[in-house]
Amino acid sequence: MTKTFEQQWNDHFPNKVPIPYVFKFYFSEYWFHIHSLPKSKQYADTTEEVLLLLDHQNQIITDCLGLDTSVYLVTGNYITPHYSQPEPNYFHPEYDRRKIISYNLIESPSINLHQIDPDYFDDGDKNDDCFIPLYTQVIWRPKKHDDLLLKIANEEIEAFLISFDKKIIVAPYDGGIDFIIQDEILKQDLKVKYKDWLSPRDDGL
Repeated sequence: MTKTFEQQWNDHFPNKVPIPYVFKFYFSEYWFHIHSLPKSKQYADTTEEVLLLLDHQNQIITDCLGLDTSVYLVTGNYITPHYSQPEPNYFHPEYDRRKIISYNLIESPSINLHQIDPDYFDDGDKNDDCFIPLYTQVIWRPKKHDDLLLKIANEEIEAFLISFDKKIIVAPYDGGIDFIIQDEILKQDLKVKYKDWLSPRDDGL
């Protein structure tokens, strides 16, 4: 029987949460980052910059994942119960990621962030913040997911792509893309090919 996303995630990355901003810390050995626009510009202000951002992201993601590769698209919803009293399971329906992107997302079981990873998730209160992963399987093809990439770049949604087979995570966000690549040869080849898109900062951001 084919394993679900959460089963595969837990098999590969036990005691880690599928939220992109912690990947740099979880997988620092395999991590690198590129900027989507020249001079480390964070947001596209013109049509030309939007097209450039999408061209850059499509190009490097295709080089990373390959054509017609089946990957998981993963996003999620946050629940903060202690802000909602007396109502349990506090959640703003208007922030439901299923309303932001047009994919048929499957809901995973809720994750208590502090219980899974107390080192990175400690709100200093009741530690009852939860995350509900939402996922689907998609085929990566250039330009097929431009609407998703643009919404991520504009901070409308947080999402990432993962191939468990290739051991690759692609996590775009405003300003660039984080890559987690366990294949050291592929990682170094991409860093050489796209050296002009790498950050000059010591921390690589």
